[in-house]
Order: sequence, then structure tokens, then C-alpha cells
Amino acid sequence: MPDRSAPKTVAVIGAGGMGRFHAETLAALPGVEVAAIADPHEPTARAVAEAVRAPWNTDPAAVASGGYDGVVIASPDHTHAELTLAALAAGSRVLCEKPLAHDLDTARTVLDAELALGVRRVQLGFMREVDPAHVAMADQLAGLGELHLLRCTHRNTNAEIRSAETVIVQSLIHDLHTVRWLGGDITEVDARVVPRGDEGLLHVLLVCRLASGATAVIEFSDDTYAYEVEVEATAAGGMVMTAPPARPRVRIDGDHRMPIGDDWFGWFADAYRIQDRRWVESLSAEAASGPSVFDGYAAQVVADAALESIGSGTAVSVDVPATPGLYLR
Repeated sequence: MPDRSAPKTVAVIGAGGMGRFHAETLAALPGVEVAAIADPHEPTARAVAEAVRAPWNTDPAAVASGGYDGVVIASPDHTHAELTLAALAAGSRVLCEKPLAHDLDTARTVLDAELALGVRRVQLGFMREVDPAHVAMADQLAGLGELHLLRCTHRNTNAEIRSAETVIVQSLIHDLHTVRWLGGDITEVDARVVPRGDEGLLHVLLVCRLASGATAVIEFSDDTYAYEVEVEATAAGGMVMTAPPARPRVRIDGDHRMPIGDDWFGWFADAYRIQDRRWVESLSAEAASGPSVFDGYAAQVVADAALESIGSGTAVSVDVPATPGLYLR
């Protein structure tokens, strides 16, 4: 019988901004031992490890296979699936940042691996499900009757040139999950982009039909004035929208100003902390909780359809398979 009172050993793979945030959050939680920090860039790995007083390693695959109670995967997107599979094979629980994988076939491989285990061992980093603003909205929406329209806006200050595939799989994957979480299955998507000159893009617009008959609209802007995420819902009994994080009002230059900020840490810091705490608590349970591997896979099915729609200029049907029984328990 395992000693449930013993500290939970966790490893963090990826020591960039997101990995460092996870490491520092986990190190501050009671009953947690950050047992390894892994990043192929030695100075980065060492800096984060020293900040949380943990060993460091430049071999992420070796750490993923180390057999810890939990492994957080905050490395580049294309490494998520491989490291998740290694951690599962070693018997660890996993908190994997979105996306589950960089392509749909690889995401399916991870889903099949967990289904073969017969128990949920992976949680996906769709932290909006615990974000106080989104949770409060979901609670209110539940009492407003039939959903008619969801409108999600996602403004990003990312000034680098990114392809439509990168934007949708790296950024809009959050919004696709939000739509599925709040509104149910997506059955059709019609996607359009506004290019940034000859390279990259400025805006993406997705119009989604839901299985319920409702409509969801996702509006994404890259390289804007600030980072903002908002959701507005119209239902039979009224409307509700997410509130922005609490911020001070500044009186300056004859005007009232409320700083917005330009990164997701400021917008979702509380959500990440809640997510990490609940993930650690789940390590003592029989199975993982929170957003699942199937949620990650389903979001990527919709992402693939959106990319097909951009290429064809027409709406594309979305065929998300029935939810496996493992994820209905």
C-alpha cells in the first residue's frame, strides 16, 4: 500500500516561461517535492532548478521515463506526445500543456495508449475550466436555458510570423476546447483568415455549428495592443460574459485607465495555480481528473477541420468520434 502521506515527487519538463511558472507553483505547494527540472538548454534548466532547489537534467526523455508520481510537460508542442507516452510507460501521471500533439495522428496515438491502460493518467492543460471568470460564467449560463450563441475573442500580442496551422493548434486550441466545454460538440466549422502582408496572418475567424443547433464564433487577432480573452454567451433566458481579471484603475492625463497587460500569465495566473494544485491533489486519487486526453484529441479534430476549411474556402463537417467510456466515468 503506497504511503499517501509521503511527498509527491514531480518532474517538470521544459524550463521556459511556462515551465518555470509550473515549477515555482508546484514548489510552493505543501506535500510536493520537485524532483527534477529538464530542458535541453543547460543554463535554462540550471536556472529554474536552482530557483526551486531541484536537480536538473538536459535529457527530457530520460526524465519523462524516470517514474515520478507526476510529470508536467511544458516543452515545445512537437515533443508533447512523445514525452507523455514515455511518462505513461514509466507509470507516472501527467499534466501536459496544450496541445496534446502537433498533429492529429500523433494525438490519436496518445489517446489509444491511455485507452489501453484502462485508466485516466493524463490531464490536459486547458486551464480555463478552472479559471474563476470562466467558471462563474459557466455557472450562470447553466441557468439561462437553451444556448443560442457563443462568441469567443482571443487577442494576442505575439508579433512573430506564424502560419495558420501554428495559430490554430498553438493558440486557438484553447478556444476550441472552451466552445466544446461550454456548448457541446462542434459539427461544422467555417474558417477564414486575414493575412499579414505576404507572410503570416493577423486575424482568424471561425464560425462553428454545434450539435445542439447553436452557433459559436471564435475571433482571434495576432499582434494586437494587449492580451485579452473573453467569452460571451446568448441564451434563451439572457446573456452572460466573462469578467476580466481584477486590475487597479489609474487616473492619469485627465482620464481613467485600467491596465490590460500583454501576456497570458497576468490574465490566467490564478487559473494556472488552481489547475496545478488540483492536479497535485488528483495524484492521490485512483485516476486523473480535469480536461482529458480525449478533450485534447477532440479539439485537434476540430482544428484539422478548420485548417481544411481555410484551404478550401468552404465550411467543413467535423467528425469527432463518440466519447470513449473511459472518459464518461
